[in-house]
Amino acid sequence: MSEPKSVSKFKVERINLLNFLKQQARLIRQQPEPTTINEVKANLTVHVLEHLKRVTEAAVDMASAAGDHHFVASRPPGFYDIEVPMMCNALKKRMPFMVARLGLNGKCDMCIHYIIENILVDIGF
Repeated sequence: MSEPKSVSKFKVERINLLNFLKQQARLIRQQPEPTTINEVKANLTVHVLEHLKRVTEAAVDMASAAGDHHFVASRPPGFYDIEVPMMCNALKKRMPFMVARLGLNGKCDMCIHYIIENILVDIGF
């Protein structure tokens, strides 16, 4: 049985978000120069919001279009159409805090790196 398009789209958007965050963490860790940190700050200000918006839209679409698919049905009711958007919104709210700390000093940069790594370990969806 083939996977519905909405499930595939959600999986792709989730992977894109995780890869983007992984890339930002890698930049902070491997290239802590001010120009790179400024690039990461810009990415976490703008691009991560776009990724989170696409994940949210894909999750809500998947919940309504493929509610009987095992990928969706394996989670509690309301997980993809309520919980995932709430988790994405919480990440959106964390980003300004993280961006404000980047570039202050090397310790703050590494703290943000570890926060992003922890998000990657358990994003929740």
